[in-house]
Amino acid sequence: MRIEKDALGELPVPEEAYYGIQTVRCAQNYDVTDHTFNELPHVIRAVAEVKKAAALANKEIKALEAHKADAIAQACDEIIAGKLSDQFPVNIWRSHGTGVNMNVNEVIANRANEILTGRKGYDEVHPNTHVNMCQSSNDTYPAAEAIVLYRMIKKTVESVKYFEDALKEKAIEFKDLPRLGRTCMQDAVPMTFGQVFAAWQSLVQRNRKRLEKLLPEYQETILGATVLGSGMGEMPGYNEAVYKHLSDIVGFEMRQAKNMDEVIEDSALFDGSQNNDSFIYLLGVLKCIACAGGRIGNDLYIFSSGPRTGIGEFILPSIAPGSSIMPGKINPYMPEMLLQIMQQVISHDMMATLTVNESDLDLCSSTCGSFLGAMESLELIEKGFRLVADLCIKGIQVNAELARKNAEMSTSLATMVSALYGYPIGTKIAHKAFNEGKSCKEVALEEGLIDPKIAEELFDVRKLADRKETIEMFRKYSSLRKID
Repeated sequence: MRIEKDALGELPVPEEAYYGIQTVRCAQNYDVTDHTFNELPHVIRAVAEVKKAAALANKEIKALEAHKADAIAQACDEIIAGKLSDQFPVNIWRSHGTGVNMNVNEVIANRANEILTGRKGYDEVHPNTHVNMCQSSNDTYPAAEAIVLYRMIKKTVESVKYFEDALKEKAIEFKDLPRLGRTCMQDAVPMTFGQVFAAWQSLVQRNRKRLEKLLPEYQETILGATVLGSGMGEMPGYNEAVYKHLSDIVGFEMRQAKNMDEVIEDSALFDGSQNNDSFIYLLGVLKCIACAGGRIGNDLYIFSSGPRTGIGEFILPSIAPGSSIMPGKINPYMPEMLLQIMQQVISHDMMATLTVNESDLDLCSSTCGSFLGAMESLELIEKGFRLVADLCIKGIQVNAELARKNAEMSTSLATMVSALYGYPIGTKIAHKAFNEGKSCKEVALEEGLIDPKIAEELFDVRKLADRKETIEMFRKYSSLRKID
């Protein structure tokens, strides 16, 4: 063990550790779970990218000696590459901000000193003086959050698009397969399975586009605001230089937040320091996507119910046995997963709503839960939707014979009779069909209402699922219509 000192005293630090005393204090103080930032390498990477950009900016404006800046940048590159990945033991709860910022500062400082002197320590590079130069936890960590969320949103958009495309393919495949529509879980009028999948695809597409539109917001951040937005501690030229370097490092443009209609200069920086309502908006959109998936999952549940006593019009791919006691039982695992993703994302959305009200005065200090929730929500949707597309949607089959029979036997087809002869006659046909176990077409023929050849067309469930064809039939047989 080595002994390190800070403003509060001395503590032992493991000799082999690249972190220091502030990390040890933070890890001890907030040891509320077994989960640490070692489990969040994508967050550590983003923090290191911000640190590298700051070091290069400070080198450029001559605020930091070149050899120190280069050593810091080299240490950052190692962290970005995944090295030193076990050096971030601060807890994922309450360590967001100063905790993880100082953890990364200490690791970078010790590694930079090792590069320069051959040993750990802060003789050449100090975690606060040099690594944290022109920065505060209050602006560097939000910048890292923005980088992480931009990348995760982009991957999630791609995955949701993949899910959407799988629905589109099925819509085309099933475009001519008729089925019985159902409202309030009761028999309704005919439609096609293609229309079902096309409606699902439209639902997912609409919400995927909403998420995609959020991407530019995460290319803006408050880096350079330092503590509260005023930029105190920032050297001349740093603000202009740091975003250029940061954009080069992360591989996409990053820029400082700016309110074009600002009343007070830099109001966007003060706003960004004080408020985290962006999490409410992001989680709201993610909730829309998750609920779209949940809606589809619930419908798949119902469509595939059975196989002998339920609706049974969908045959889902069998991916695993469904029971430890009932042989042959297969459960709808993928639809279940969509529902579970929806439930989890809804809980994270509630967390975001709570945290926005728990910040105070000049700093939004309660973003921990929102950020963790946003990351988990994005990961669940990104991985889950792709998995459901591959293991479920693409392999769905339709029991076409059963689906057509259900559509043809529906008493809702009496709607065609009522449209031609009035609601009372249509009701009579529906009741007789139901009571005698016949189709509405059979009863209409028995009652002598319609010529057999015409009946074949008027009760064709595939044509009745097409709005234009239905209208054309009414035009064609307008002479039959007898409405008092």
